[in-house]
Amino acid sequence: MDYTYLIIWLVLFLILIVIEMITTALAAVWIGIGCLFGAVLAAFGLPVWLQIIASALVSFLCFAFLRPGIKRKFDRKRWQQSLKNLVGTRALVTSEIDNLRGIGEIRIGGKEYAARSAERGVEIPHGTVVVIVDVRGEIMIVDTDYTVDNNLRSRKSEARLDPGIMDDF
Repeated sequence: MDYTYLIIWLVLFLILIVIEMITTALAAVWIGIGCLFGAVLAAFGLPVWLQIIASALVSFLCFAFLRPGIKRKFDRKRWQQSLKNLVGTRALVTSEIDNLRGIGEIRIGGKEYAARSAERGVEIPHGTVVVIVDVRGEIMIVDTDYTVDNNLRSRKSEARLDPGIMDDF
């Protein structure tokens, strides 16, 4: 039995997996799975034309049906990780935070995020500077930043004292 095509398919599979690990684009892996399928057919001694057609078909089906769901899952995990990277960041309360009513928003870098207070029963008024202490799903858990004098309760006077304080928001 000639193992030439089996070896070619396996080498292609390994090359494509390495490419996928480098790029993480979720594209080469599906062609690699097709190559693996082609290698199985080569191991059974089926004709090369059948190996190529089956490999292309399996690659296409994997790309069309498996990639969207897996990509969505990876993108969600990356987005949640990027939110977790915001822990320790200062933010400005743009809408009063009240855990009992389930309301509250903060702004960081021009983006709005839902927020809740880390302490139960504590309402955080609009204009307060807070620190993100945790992220639960898509909701930022915040605590008042007591290092800011008067904590921007009077934003205009605070901004006059330190105009750079608003640059973070």
